[in-house]
Amino acid sequence: MEHIKGIKGITLLVAISGGLFASAAYADGGYVGYAVNHGAKPVVTSRGICVRGGRPVTDGPVPAYCAPAPVAVAAAPTPPPAPVPAPIAPVEQTILVSKPITITGINFKFDSYKLLDHDIRVLDEVASFAKNHPEAVLDVNGYCSKVGTYAYNLKLSKLRAQSVAQYLAHHGVASDRMVLKGHSYDNPVATNATPQGRFLNQRVEINSSIKVQKTVR
Repeated sequence: MEHIKGIKGITLLVAISGGLFASAAYADGGYVGYAVNHGAKPVVTSRGICVRGGRPVTDGPVPAYCAPAPVAVAAAPTPPPAPVPAPIAPVEQTILVSKPITITGINFKFDSYKLLDHDIRVLDEVASFAKNHPEAVLDVNGYCSKVGTYAYNLKLSKLRAQSVAQYLAHHGVASDRMVLKGHSYDNPVATNATPQGRFLNQRVEINSSIKVQKTVR
């Protein structure tokens, strides 16, 4: 009995000395090496350090509640977004391009290459155009209606082109700036079945081109 009383006295003395259970503590059936109290809570010093319980900590893993709290690492400041480069304005340049010119309205009576009053008014405008554009070359093309043979009308169409060229030459257009050609009754612009249609086909057309400025990117 005295032996039993002695054991009880020792147990009571341990409890009174701090209510600590200093024998080896267990968690999940494994030795963890830290002291816990009767409530299975870790014994922590006034400095917040867990108390080891009888055997080295290497005998078991460190309990989660005794592991040092992770040190918060300040997140690196987010760099400001890179400035958006200003859009590059497209480079513009001015170039010279060819602009085609077709002059019509020079017509003749049947089987004739004599200029009419209306023809002269148009040719005066052509002469002015040639003066304003000294680099322009004039293609003078004569045509006929489809009456008679192709050969006869070819000759007549050339005479009509020559008649126009002679008038322009007398009004300041150099002969070497004009290219003459007869087309007989090819390339009609109207029907040959009516007098009005044949009159439209009995004509001279002047084709040319001028250089104009164009802005491109």
